[in-house]
Order: sequence, then structure tokens, then C-alpha cells
Amino acid sequence: MNVESKHERQWRADPAQQDLAWAGYDPRAMIPAIALSAIASLLLWTGRWYLDDFSAFADRVGSLAMFGLAWGVWPALVAVFLYRTVTYTYRLTDRSLLIDFGFLSPPVASLALESVTAVAVGGGWIGRHFGVGWVEVRSGDRSVRLRGVRQPDILAVTIREAAEKAKART
Repeated sequence: MNVESKHERQWRADPAQQDLAWAGYDPRAMIPAIALSAIASLLLWTGRWYLDDFSAFADRVGSLAMFGLAWGVWPALVAVFLYRTVTYTYRLTDRSLLIDFGFLSPPVASLALESVTAVAVGGGWIGRHFGVGWVEVRSGDRSVRLRGVRQPDILAVTIREAAEKAKART
């Protein structure tokens, strides 16, 4: 038996804004940063064996400091990964695009779909290989880039179609 609350009935009955798509920061978008950090850490951990200048620097500074430096980047990278994947949300409704970059970023005003002038898609070559990129939505003098979107082409087409329908309504 499906029992819905009063709030759920009101939300379903309220046609103010109908959800068309939800997106967020995909974990695959962090692959380039993770790969670069892994390479840099590996070079720091193994540099003493094949780089004489680095070995002399490690002797002066202390090998534990170099080891700590190589490990120190990983907690920061995990924190960025968790923050972006949990807090970045992009919600497309039939009337607007609602964007939230989390509590550490200033609020982003929603974009009315009637005023959308262009939707662009892009990404780095590594991101494109993993199906991740960005979608940039332009509205008048504003431009908002939705970073870390999985299958950005599909989201861009959905935004364009919703904008065309919103313009036709007004």
C-alpha cells in the first residue's frame, strides 16, 4: 500500500515547475586530477632512486617531509571529490535551470529558459574519452558553466529543447 504525505500530494498537484532533467558532478570528471596526482606522488616517492638532484634535496629537507608532501595531496583531493559529487546539482525544469554549486560557493540565480540564447558543450580530451564534459548556458549577458556533466551532449539537447518550448509558450 502506497501512502503519500500531504506534502507529496501538494507537490504532485502543483504544476508550477515540472522536472525535466537532473544532473550533477560525475565522479569520472576527477580522473585527470587523480591521474596527475598519482603521477606526481609516484615521482616524489621514487625520485630518490633515479634523480640525483632530487635525492640531494630530499636529504636536505628530510625524506619524511617529501614523503608527507606526496601523501598530503590525497586528503585534499578526496575532499574536493566528495564536495563536488555531493553538492553540485543542476536541475532543469520546464521554466528554468536551477544550479547549485554547494555551500562553499555563492548562490547562482536560476536561468529562465525563455532568455537562453545559446547552449555550448565541451570538455578536455580525457574527459571526452570517459563521457564527461561541461555544458555552458548563455542567457543575455550571463553565462553559467555546468562542470563535470556526464553525457553533456544529451543534457545540452534537453536544455535547448526546453528553452525552445518555453519561448514558444511566451
